[in-house]
Amino acid sequence: MSQPVISLRDVSVRLNNHTVLEDVSFDVESPSFITIVGPNGAGKTTLIKLLLGMIKPVKGSVKVLGMDPFKESERLRSLVGYVPQRDRVSYETPLRVWEVVLMGVFLKKRFPRTISSSDLESARIALEYLGMSEYWEYFFNELSGGQQRRVLIARALASDPVLLLLDEVFSGLDSESQQYLLNVFRMLRDRNRTILIVEHEVDPIMELTEKILVLNKTVCAYGDPNEVLSEDKLKPIYPCLKMIEKEGRRIFILGDKHA
Repeated sequence: MSQPVISLRDVSVRLNNHTVLEDVSFDVESPSFITIVGPNGAGKTTLIKLLLGMIKPVKGSVKVLGMDPFKESERLRSLVGYVPQRDRVSYETPLRVWEVVLMGVFLKKRFPRTISSSDLESARIALEYLGMSEYWEYFFNELSGGQQRRVLIARALASDPVLLLLDEVFSGLDSESQQYLLNVFRMLRDRNRTILIVEHEVDPIMELTEKILVLNKTVCAYGDPNEVLSEDKLKPIYPCLKMIEKEGRRIFILGDKHA
């Protein structure tokens, strides 16, 4: 059996003297599409940062692509694409779309950092995947929120990552942008890539999700969506949980926002 792309064992994290994650253990096989859900303060974003080596645990072991993210962070990040919930792209600096996308390639290069013609082609292809190639010369801060999100995902894809970590990329997106994202995720899955995505609601990505991890500081449930998405498993975590039937499908409205 191949080595898991992500493996956590008894991991605990404390931030500002508060326990954020406690005794978290799970494996992610490759390729796969994993969705992480959980209430406010459940530690979802902390978990993503942990996998990137940005936050250290107080105990437990973390392996990502067979590497220790705290000892091999530079090598690991060259293989991982990351789209945070809130990005640090400056809205005051007049960056063009192609410049934003090439950041994903440029920052992973060794010194001296130079951009090649193949890098430019990778950026063009990534934007094409997201339906944004015609915006190549546009200024990033002139785009709509949904368009900006698509550009930031193109930035993550431009370096052709093995693993993609996404923090609430569907939140607030229009239907067109959501459809582009779904098409990209299908393409990545067909190319044997692994995607780990934090989302507030699972309905937009149910057709792609292979496993759901319910997190509330620890792993409350992890497995097949049909098994995890049940009232008896979710009601203790989401007191305001609602379940509706739509076109023969069960849709769970979790009733919580991700902070």
